[in-house]
Amino acid sequence: MVIDILKFFSVYTLVLFSFACGMNQLLWYYADMEKQVCVLQQTLKPSSKNYTDIAASHPDACFMWRRFANLFESTQTLFWASFGLIDLENFELTGIQSYTRFWGLLMFGSYSVINVIVLLNLLIAMMNHSYQMISEQADKEWKFARSKLWMSYFNDGETVPPPFNVIPTPKSVIYFLKWLFHKCCGQTRKAKNEAMRTIRRKARKASERDHKYQSVMRSLVRRYITSEQRIQERHRVVTEDDCNEIKQDISALRYDLLEMLGTNKASY
Repeated sequence: MVIDILKFFSVYTLVLFSFACGMNQLLWYYADMEKQVCVLQQTLKPSSKNYTDIAASHPDACFMWRRFANLFESTQTLFWASFGLIDLENFELTGIQSYTRFWGLLMFGSYSVINVIVLLNLLIAMMNHSYQMISEQADKEWKFARSKLWMSYFNDGETVPPPFNVIPTPKSVIYFLKWLFHKCCGQTRKAKNEAMRTIRRKARKASERDHKYQSVMRSLVRRYITSEQRIQERHRVVTEDDCNEIKQDISALRYDLLEMLGTNKASY
């Protein structure tokens, strides 16, 4: 699922950046004119007549010029347009012509269609495909996890599985008494050698157990891969390339036969 989301965001970023470049290239000049109107409003006095006329004709000039002023602002505008926060009034810039406004609205509409319909359905399809693959492998994954859990209980040093191993057993009591005896009364060279041999034997058993575990896992993986290959070969469909390959083999066989027959006639 995470990989599908990353793929979707990469495609979405590409679409967003491409449309942002086009919108900025088309409307940056009119955004700059809108900025000049905003600067003019700030320089005029509120009591003047020109200020009243400009404020009435362009009330949001100080906000609208930022929409397509540069590539970064255009990218932000298109991003927030995905959530319905940008309306068509943002294309009513100062000095914009009807032809330019038409193409700007057309690009904005194309972006909205691609973003809302195409990319959203693409994300749904990708996640649905991933979910289907996971659901098909759910039984195998569950069996693998169950077997792994079972194998975790197969420990030579424990008599009972957790959490019952916290309760002392006769075996643990005997081991404790042996350890106490060797600790207190068995500090001889022979006892030390016996302890070292015991440690080596346990280490050898542990290494053998790990080796068996690795061999079993390799066998399971090999069997799984082999079964998958057999299933794919069983469901393989004959394609046009296979037919062409058979035709080429037949043609090569025919030429070989003709050559052999010609050689035999020449010998006679």
